[in-house]
Amino acid sequence: METNAEQLIEQVRDAASHVKPLRIVAGNSKAFYGNNTQGEPLNISGYRGIISYEPTELYITARAGTPLIEVEQALAGSGQMLAFDPPRHTEATTIGGVVACGLSGPRRPYAGAARDFILGITCINGRGQLLRFGGQVMKNVAGYDLSRLLTGSFGTLGVILDITLKVLPVARHELTCTQNMSLQQARQCLATIATQPYPVSAAAFDGEKLYIRLSGKRELLDETVRTLKMDVDADANAWWQKLRDHRLPLFETAAHCWRLSLPVTAQPQFNDEGFILDWGGAQYWLASNRAGADIFQQAAELGGSATLFKTSEQNQDRFQPLPDTLLRLHRGLKDAFDPQRILNPGRMYATL
Repeated sequence: METNAEQLIEQVRDAASHVKPLRIVAGNSKAFYGNNTQGEPLNISGYRGIISYEPTELYITARAGTPLIEVEQALAGSGQMLAFDPPRHTEATTIGGVVACGLSGPRRPYAGAARDFILGITCINGRGQLLRFGGQVMKNVAGYDLSRLLTGSFGTLGVILDITLKVLPVARHELTCTQNMSLQQARQCLATIATQPYPVSAAAFDGEKLYIRLSGKRELLDETVRTLKMDVDADANAWWQKLRDHRLPLFETAAHCWRLSLPVTAQPQFNDEGFILDWGGAQYWLASNRAGADIFQQAAELGGSATLFKTSEQNQDRFQPLPDTLLRLHRGLKDAFDPQRILNPGRMYATL
């Protein structure tokens, strides 16, 4: 059933006037991600459709309830893509959910994160007011940072309605080099590759095999393959899709799957824990039954952060604890956007 913006605004205004919490839902493909939140459902799945797409101007505007697959199909027709490689957990995954959770795939270190491609956002704040930030071009900076701010906020600051994204052409050629090696060898190899002008578009290590994806002109790819002296894996595209969509065995079998964002120079020790090294060494996916406090502490000591990405437990902190200064900043933003605390309360932190 189709939904219009006025209906959603009216529901938010009613909830604000009665201080009733709202739980924002659409495709529900990322319900596992973040803390459970209580409230009356605010369903935006009916607010869908591509509003405008200008291939020559490299941007697309879509309603938040639009399935990601529809956006990608429209772009593919013109040989373009969402360069931040968003995960498609199910066919129901929406573009609004992608932006709200701020997730980026294996291409992220080499092309940019989700928030880097947000040109503009229209949203409803916790007062039921319609707000517009940004525009349709990168040079339009009016409200630009606020569009980025909403990316990855899990709906705790506003109900995203319309999103304008920068798009990029699909690479003419792409191939993946692989080689079996140890973790230490993989780290050394990634460190060396990072210093060279290779056309890398993804780099990951699954505990046994290093995967290096190359994108660009055929001559440059062939030259890079000869330099790296690695094998070309013709079937690796399926592996990259499973990594992007979190469908590799580690994601599906682990009772607790952690996401560690760390400096590339960090060398965490995992003992017998399963892991995948992603983003050229800057992100680890970790299957671990260790206490959350220990993992949060380890990530902080290594100069990064940890997120409990998937878990079978309900009452466990999911996000890296914030220092007092950052917590005050988050509370100030929540006060400005959602003073009644009605939008996805507690989805990220209990007081937000």
